[in-house]
Amino acid sequence: MKKLLLTAALTATTIAGASAQSTIFNNPDNEAYFGIRAMYNLKCPGDMKFDNVGKIGLLGKGSGVGVGLIYNVQMVANLYIEPGLTLYYNTESIKAMGSMVDTDGALFDVEHASMRKFGFRVPLMFGYHFDFTPDIKVSVFTGPELDVGFSNDQYMTVSVANQELHAAPSAYGDNAIISMHRCNCNWKFGAGLSYDHYYLGVGGGIGILNMSDIKYSTLYENYFEVSLGYNF
Repeated sequence: MKKLLLTAALTATTIAGASAQSTIFNNPDNEAYFGIRAMYNLKCPGDMKFDNVGKIGLLGKGSGVGVGLIYNVQMVANLYIEPGLTLYYNTESIKAMGSMVDTDGALFDVEHASMRKFGFRVPLMFGYHFDFTPDIKVSVFTGPELDVGFSNDQYMTVSVANQELHAAPSAYGDNAIISMHRCNCNWKFGAGLSYDHYYLGVGGGIGILNMSDIKYSTLYENYFEVSLGYNF
C-alpha cells in the first residue's frame, strides 16, 4: 500500500513538473491583448561624420518621454507579434557654437542651442515570453520601428550686432543649425517583465537611416528606453 501511494505521489509530481515546464514555453491560455505604455528615454546620438573631415560631435545626449499603445498577438507557442504606436517628445543639446552665416549672408554668434522634437514611432516587435507562473512572464523582443518627426525646432540664443536674440528655426527648414531628415527607421530590441496586468520593460533603438540633411555628412540617432505599462 505504501509503495502504491509513493508511486502515485511521484507520478503526480512528475506530471505537475512537466506541465509547468511546458507552460513556460507553450502556454495554452495565451490570448491577444491591448496595453498602454509610458516611456522615459535617453537619446544617444552618434558623431556627425563629414567626408574628408572625419567625425565631429555636434549633438549632446538628451532625454524625453512618450506614451503609447500596443497590441500583442500570439502566434505559435509563446511566440508573438506586437505592433504599436508611440507619441514622444525629446530634447538634446547642440554643441555647435560660435559664428555662423544665415541664408542672407548675415554673420551671427550662437551662444546656446538645443533641439526639441515631437513625433511618433510605429514599432513592429517579434518576441517570445516565458510564463513562469500564471502571473509572472518574462519576454524578449526585437524588430523594426518607423520614426517620424512632426516638428523638430532648434531653439537658440544668438548675438547679432551686440544684441541678444532668440530664434527657433526648424531642423527641417532652410535656416536650421543642423539640417535633419524627418523620417528614420530604428532597429529596436529589449526585454520585459509582466506581473499580473502590470509591465516593466527596458530596451533601445539603433538608427538605421542617415538623419543628416547636410551634403557629404552622416548622422545616426540611437536611444535607450525604460517603460511602464498596463495590459488589459
